[in-house]
Amino acid sequence: MSKQKIKIDIVSDINCPWCYVGEQRLKKAIAATEGTYEFDINFKPFELNASIPQEGVDRVEYFKNSYGPGIVSQLDTMNQRMTDAGTEEGIQFNFDKLPRVNNTFNGHRLIWLADQHGVQKAVANALFYSHFTEGKNMNDTAVLKEVGIANGIPAEKLEGFFEGEEGTKEVRALEQWAQASGITGVPAFIINDKYLVSGAQPAATFLNVFSEVAPKAPAFEEIKTEGDSCGIDGNC
Repeated sequence: MSKQKIKIDIVSDINCPWCYVGEQRLKKAIAATEGTYEFDINFKPFELNASIPQEGVDRVEYFKNSYGPGIVSQLDTMNQRMTDAGTEEGIQFNFDKLPRVNNTFNGHRLIWLADQHGVQKAVANALFYSHFTEGKNMNDTAVLKEVGIANGIPAEKLEGFFEGEEGTKEVRALEQWAQASGITGVPAFIINDKYLVSGAQPAATFLNVFSEVAPKAPAFEEIKTEGDSCGIDGNC
């Protein structure tokens, strides 16, 4: 008997800590199904900070400019909350290594390229780790090349990749698709091209959704739940 296939499009940004947490919770839920389903997982781009210059911006100044000076006194609490959530999912957040908020468009191009070579999940996870645990700049093309090669993209495919335009049009089109779909915050998980799970939901929520999208489930158009996420204004 063939397994039911569940397609999951993960709409996320490398700059989004809740995206990292949400993806780890999804992995936990998939492992808990013990092979009941066949999963087809794809990462789709979403830039929380598309207007950030190539050189990035100071992290504290970014928050001050976005939310006012009062936000500075809350940053430590925000970081601790995020760190605690990450620890529960096996993630080590090191926000002290992230003095700047960086442009992530080139990172999304790398994830797109990784999909062409069947290593998208490995590259996406490595980028999250490189950024949030190692504190690396996700707009540093040398770092991106290193991550890509280490996770299965042929080195010759990355020669001159970031200097050219390959993947640019495709990533822009995918970003427009997400916006046209009404997604304003990430992570967002689109299941079977029809159902939406918003935010970094617990693994149990994903398991419930998997059972609801089985063939005998009631016919409804959207499963929409609210969880922790990052908005298009960068607020996490």
